Amino acid sequence: MGSAVLQILWTFLVPPPHVALQGTVFADANGDGVQQTSEPGVAGAVVAYERSLFTTTDAQGHYVLETPGAGLIWVRVPDGFRPGAVWRRAELTSPSVDLALMPLTAEEAASPLTFIVASDSHTTADPADKWDGGNLVDALEQATALPEPPRFFTIVGDITQSNKAEEFQRVEAALASVAVPWVSVAGNHDWYDGGANYRAFFGVDNYSFDIANVHFTAWDTNLPEADQLAFFAADLARVPPGMTVIGLGHASPSDAVADELAALGVDYLFTGHWHSNRRLDRGSLTEWGTQTFIMGGIDQSPSGYRVVTIADGDIVVAHRERLLRPHVEAITPRPGSCASPAGFPIIAAAALDATTPEVVVRIDCGRVQPLAHTGGWSFRGDAPPLAAGPHTLTFEAMTGRTRILRSVPFEVCPVDEPRPVIGDWPQLGGGPAHVGSRPVPIVPPLGPRWTTSVGGTLALGSPVIAGDVVIVASTDNGAGDQGGLVALDLVTGAERWRYRTPAPAVGAAAIEGDTVVVATKNGEIHAVALADGQPRWRYLAAEGAPTFEASLWAPPTIADGLVYVAMQSNFTALDLATGDPVWSRDPDDPQFTWLGTLAAVAVADGHAIAAFNRTLGLADWSSYTGVEQWSVRDGRTEAINATPVIDAGMVYVVNAAGAVSAADLATGMIRWTVSVTPGGFEWDYAVTATPAIAAGRLFVATQRNDLVALDAATGRELWRAPTAGGPLNFTHYRSAQPGFVASPIVTGDIVWIGAPDGQLLALAAEDGRTLWQTQLGAPIVSAPAAAGNALVVATFDGTVRLLAPTTARPALGPPMVCSTTSRGSPATGGCDVGSAPSTAVAVLLVALGLRRRRRR
Repeated sequence: MGSAVLQILWTFLVPPPHVALQGTVFADANGDGVQQTSEPGVAGAVVAYERSLFTTTDAQGHYVLETPGAGLIWVRVPDGFRPGAVWRRAELTSPSVDLALMPLTAEEAASPLTFIVASDSHTTADPADKWDGGNLVDALEQATALPEPPRFFTIVGDITQSNKAEEFQRVEAALASVAVPWVSVAGNHDWYDGGANYRAFFGVDNYSFDIANVHFTAWDTNLPEADQLAFFAADLARVPPGMTVIGLGHASPSDAVADELAALGVDYLFTGHWHSNRRLDRGSLTEWGTQTFIMGGIDQSPSGYRVVTIADGDIVVAHRERLLRPHVEAITPRPGSCASPAGFPIIAAAALDATTPEVVVRIDCGRVQPLAHTGGWSFRGDAPPLAAGPHTLTFEAMTGRTRILRSVPFEVCPVDEPRPVIGDWPQLGGGPAHVGSRPVPIVPPLGPRWTTSVGGTLALGSPVIAGDVVIVASTDNGAGDQGGLVALDLVTGAERWRYRTPAPAVGAAAIEGDTVVVATKNGEIHAVALADGQPRWRYLAAEGAPTFEASLWAPPTIADGLVYVAMQSNFTALDLATGDPVWSRDPDDPQFTWLGTLAAVAVADGHAIAAFNRTLGLADWSSYTGVEQWSVRDGRTEAINATPVIDAGMVYVVNAAGAVSAADLATGMIRWTVSVTPGGFEWDYAVTATPAIAAGRLFVATQRNDLVALDAATGRELWRAPTAGGPLNFTHYRSAQPGFVASPIVTGDIVWIGAPDGQLLALAAEDGRTLWQTQLGAPIVSAPAAAGNALVVATFDGTVRLLAPTTARPALGPPMVCSTTSRGSPATGGCDVGSAPSTAVAVLLVALGLRRRRRR
């Protein structure tokens, strides 16, 4: 019998050696990892070997654990100690393993139970790599910049891009820049080698810890589902009843596993993996999926993270965007603008770090006036009547580590502008074909007639207009349990009504007749009355669908009395009057069911063109019966996130790699395909904005810097117009790539597009020349809406404004400069007349932004 066979038989017949591991769990007051006589053992601490063997320490902190061999030993960190993975490697030659716990300082113990959840940093060894992990040090420092340091921060998986040792080393170097305890979670990108590198750097992949009355379990979703559940069962068997249980994992569990976790007593999950921001209500279990930490999300959410606080059993989940730079700008009045002598609103946009800033303003050199936070980045106050002539607003925004001063010169002057001409823009792109254009021009220069703060953030889609009503859809990326519609008077900007939804709204609303329809992320369609926002009907598009197919990413389209909704498991046409389904189809894609699309259905001439998710391609369905008429499923139609456009018998689509295709509407035959993002690849999601088409030109806004004009007949490139980067990053796998997020529209021979730095641009459709531009003070990430001879433009901070042709030309003198700022009291030191130009002047003081070394 051969030696190999004998070895196999020996393996089965002789059990592996068992080792009686023993050691002490102790309070390591001096942090040296060695127990001193003055450092007591910790009684009642749970100690575990890998994922399955558990024991508890005695009154002196001693434990004994029979293990099958070498492996990782860890201790569940009790309350009162710094949380995270506390582990050591046990070897057969050294069966004694002590585990050191670092006690909290009195300040740490008294701080609120707040923690930071980020996901999918995808750190590379080289920051310039195509799969870009970006500036991890800056992101970590920004996310942990709270007035009182959070108890811990976590990146819930895909910490690295390719599981290389050099990538883990880069993460380790970045972690040294912050003092907040680190909680690691393994993702699929961290596990290409079966966990060898992850475990070498971060240790155990399944572990737990307690803070106050909350038990946290970090678990490895790379394992088979049965192993995941077995670990939860073993871990939670030693958790006292009544504790809140929170799971930290990478991939969202299946419905079957989520049900089992709920039965085991898990209350909340925080996950990543989907590169999108979602809340999932799974029976008694609530799950939050957090988008990418440093690059933009697939769902066009900006890079960001969550700030979670638990107090008195309640959980509060807030969201913060990861900023490329701090942002403080005046929204109204804008520098160089005319303000009413009767008084006017003061609105500022401010975002500095993980903390909601305090924002105050001084008019000229008067008393400091606090501005109220109205949601999103928006802060508001009111100015009293002022004398005609030049004035200065001095804004101050401050958190615990950053202070920004910004001086804004403006003029108080009577303005008697003509009433704007009213016109409709009832849905995305102006109509069901989403062409985004109209022949009637809007002629710059334009000036603000009104500016209104609506609360929340305004992203994707566009405002929509019918008659004298403007509708905007607001969203919530934090707890994810609210959103809805705000109706504004088109002439005055006054709020008419609000309609709240139980989940964030998706993109633009749609209007036909006296009915407004909006979709929500949780797969609901709501119809309300245009006049007063009273509910008409609600349709549960996600009812009965598996969780991975139950999210709705795309806004509704209305055509011919039907509402079209494209969700991965339910493509439906609803009766506008009743909300009843007229027809419904399940595309049934077995692959990538968790990746939806932002693309709305495009409808024209009996055709409903839809792209459901990443792999189903493009399909044409009869808009009347729902019968599929043709489909194209290849690389040219993979991962379409930009809404298709129908014009003159052709369909225009753009995929994730930035490939633009023109297809025959009747047959689906592709006539031409060109790339507008050289070097783009299938996971780029390089174009998410809806193109616009007018006079034979197709205008494609890319997240790779450029707005590109193409000949609609041939695909030939006509011109490109670049954009500067803004304070946010929306671009997938490009953590600092400037690019357009908002869709363009065309009026006459002018292309209008908002830029991520807050510039509204008017470009010549013929050659891309800049004809006019104005700075609105906050990133523009949704399309403008044409309202007669004016534009309605929303900005990310949460404000909406009407821009109409203007004749006002304030003649500003030099702005006043306050020599000192005394917060909360009258000015001391008086004013000087400065010589600064009539533009905003900013001073950035990072007074408290010192890097803190980690306490190990």
